[in-house]
Amino acid sequence: MKQKVHYVVWMVAFLFVLTSNAHSYDYLRVTDSGFTTLPVSARALGMGASFVPVADDYSACYYNPAGLTLLTTHQIGSMYTDLYGMRLLGHSFISYAEPDTGMGSGAISWSHLSANLEPEEWSCDVWAYSYANYLFNKERYPLRSWGINAKYIRQITPYEDASGYSFDIGYLSRGEKISLGICIQDIFSRIDWETGHTDTLPLNVMAGISFNMDSLLISLSADSSTTDVPRNLRIGLEWKLGERIFLRGGLVKKFQQDENRIYSAGIGFKTDVGTASYLSFDYAFVTSQDFNETHYFSLSFGF
Repeated sequence: MKQKVHYVVWMVAFLFVLTSNAHSYDYLRVTDSGFTTLPVSARALGMGASFVPVADDYSACYYNPAGLTLLTTHQIGSMYTDLYGMRLLGHSFISYAEPDTGMGSGAISWSHLSANLEPEEWSCDVWAYSYANYLFNKERYPLRSWGINAKYIRQITPYEDASGYSFDIGYLSRGEKISLGICIQDIFSRIDWETGHTDTLPLNVMAGISFNMDSLLISLSADSSTTDVPRNLRIGLEWKLGERIFLRGGLVKKFQQDENRIYSAGIGFKTDVGTASYLSFDYAFVTSQDFNETHYFSLSFGF
């Protein structure tokens, strides 16, 4: 029964499972779990996580660090979800991002996945520092920028622990109406286990294009990895109703495994706090053909 629970739980988190035979070395490791590429931000997830060519808020430190150059305010952003409503997998994310200071933009973030398989508990953490800067003159379109993530990764299990590092690189070309973005995740990585075993993370590539038509934002993107080529095709929409309300929708076509379609929808509210600050609340609903739907909640503060 415990083996079956382990299997279901990690599949829920988009995992490729290593079949367990009750040996301590046969459990799922962070390199197989896909945790480092679990999407964040209710705003982005409401758009099908098609965010690599948009990347204009605190979540750029995940989707495309080059997008940090688009920030005009300091931002603190967070997200929480109970994956598939099973009360077994909790995914949390928080970040602080700052706009260009004359020497570039930066962010720090923490992503945490916890699995409560009583009496066992597992957890994965990624701490990241992000930096971005312009390639050329920032006063003219299209704006071209680059960014990097330096990540420290930690996994704690009942059997053995692991830690390591990984790096991402991103590029963004932002025009008045059209933007292009690409991010290569885990381009260099190393995970060291207490047993002396060493792993590397599969390289993941996200690329896309977005169209900004005044009150409507449309984003198209695709992602692939060294293990799945191609993996997903994504489309996302954001409809701006005035300055305070946002409606979102998304579709993900999966090309690997079950080849299912995933649908998403979301809503966002933004309100001023004082004269130069604002508070945003975002919600997203993401379907699954194999498990329950997942609800995502994000809160961000700009100042």
